[in-house]
Amino acid sequence: MNKFFLIGIIVLFGSILTISGINMYELVYAQGNSIFTATLSGKEVVPPVETGGNGMANFEVSDNSISYQLNVLNAGKITSVEIHKGAAGTNGEAIAIVFKPKASSGNLLGDLPKIGDLPKIGDLPKIGDLPKFSDISSTTQKSSSFSASGNINESSLTGPMKGKTISDLIAALQSGETYVVVHTEDHPKGELRGQITENTS
Repeated sequence: MNKFFLIGIIVLFGSILTISGINMYELVYAQGNSIFTATLSGKEVVPPVETGGNGMANFEVSDNSISYQLNVLNAGKITSVEIHKGAAGTNGEAIAIVFKPKASSGNLLGDLPKIGDLPKIGDLPKIGDLPKFSDISSTTQKSSSFSASGNINESSLTGPMKGKTISDLIAALQSGETYVVVHTEDHPKGELRGQITENTS
């Protein structure tokens, strides 16, 4: 009787271990995607920048791809967002372009015709046919908020990372020595910065 009881206990204990192992495997598999974040501020820029702007950059790494989500408040007009290689308090080279706005066709100077293409005086439009000043939009106004999302691919890699793979960029993120820089028209060298850290919680 004691022998059968002992065998039953062993079988039950083995079943519990097996179920626990499966649950642990499912938990690890579900948590396979790594999350990296960077809290952006002017005080992290080297040297520090006085700005009311702040923001957050999130990166999700899965398999061999990186997706990003950027949120910025109260910064100047953004010209690019990049990942740089470097420890906190140091400046390093850009290794990936996260975001760069498309070129605008609203450049008035760039749209001016050449002198030889100007119309003759008799062909000029009448004053009433000229566009109103209010119809011309401005691209210099600062936005109070900015957000963007997308994927980083191998064509985004630049500087010492150019020609390498997304796996190489992932290894750089895991090293703890990369940071995000938000470049703006007012601060071409960077208005906001934040060190990239892996979210282990």
